[in-house]
Amino acid sequence: MPEMRQNPVTRRLVIIATERAKRPEQARIEKLYESLPEHDEQCFFCWGNEETTPPEVYSIRLDDSLPDTPGWLLRVVNNKYAAVNLNQPFIINNNDCLEVFSYAKGIAEVIIETNNHSLNPSTMSLSQNIRVLKAYQDRYNAISKVPEIQYISIFRNNGALAGASLEHPHSQIIAVPLVPPVITEELEGSKAYYKKHNRCVWCDEIEKELNKQQRIIFKNSYFVAFVPYAARSPFELVIMPRFHSARFEEMEIFQLTSLAEVWKAVFYKLSESLSNPPYNCFIHTAPLNVACDEHFHWHIEILPKLTISAGFELCTGMFINVTIPEDCADFLNEIEVVF
Repeated sequence: MPEMRQNPVTRRLVIIATERAKRPEQARIEKLYESLPEHDEQCFFCWGNEETTPPEVYSIRLDDSLPDTPGWLLRVVNNKYAAVNLNQPFIINNNDCLEVFSYAKGIAEVIIETNNHSLNPSTMSLSQNIRVLKAYQDRYNAISKVPEIQYISIFRNNGALAGASLEHPHSQIIAVPLVPPVITEELEGSKAYYKKHNRCVWCDEIEKELNKQQRIIFKNSYFVAFVPYAARSPFELVIMPRFHSARFEEMEIFQLTSLAEVWKAVFYKLSESLSNPPYNCFIHTAPLNVACDEHFHWHIEILPKLTISAGFELCTGMFINVTIPEDCADFLNEIEVVF
């Protein structure tokens, strides 16, 4: 019988439609970017085409090569087609309660994850994945010093169905002068749980997952990845630190290295089992100027795009998941990770 499951933080309900659930292996789709070349002369992000992007704001290089020239392992540049602009004033105009607006102030950057056009997190070396995560952290800390910025979003879109407009492996950062509604919802839910139980809701969730061992797909000493109990869609995954921490940017280097192992393992399992599906991946971390370290717990969410949200989801805000989370975990656990 179909059942409803509730997210312990947001309290949102998900319908697990077991009567029409597909077998997990039926979720495979056509492989993305199959047989891509290591270098594409027409690609803006490829080595040798540095002049086609805005000037780099950060890079990791093998040698003493100059900025905006070949010789890099990773580059970060301002987004040429940014949705936000730091030079705009952020003044909310609410003279008319039906038309509240402001200019879209903020910072938008692109992390060009590697000079190899054909790679993705599942096929990158562990050392390159460490560089990517270190770039996330370094740019987060740099942007956090900009006045007015309150929230910094780091995300990765894989495939056109997930919103990626370019094939070359890249992530994005968008920083804004407000706390987004989804983060506010998590802050309120985790604060309410902490007030009632005097514990972090995510720490309790991790403990339960480790005890039950039904939905975990990979773990090491510092991080764990699992299919959430109330997964919104097939093969939704979360990665969480096993230690309590509200802020991604405060990771020590040994913790970041441990995260890179889980990061690569998770994407390897998804790629091998589902033929490199389109997905959205994003980090939820504490806002910059909000006192929430006791109850908030930073985490990474990965949402493969294997189904389409339709009328019911848009009408109610409730998701219908046509796969059983425990079955998805079993299916992913059939894949042995190769580092």
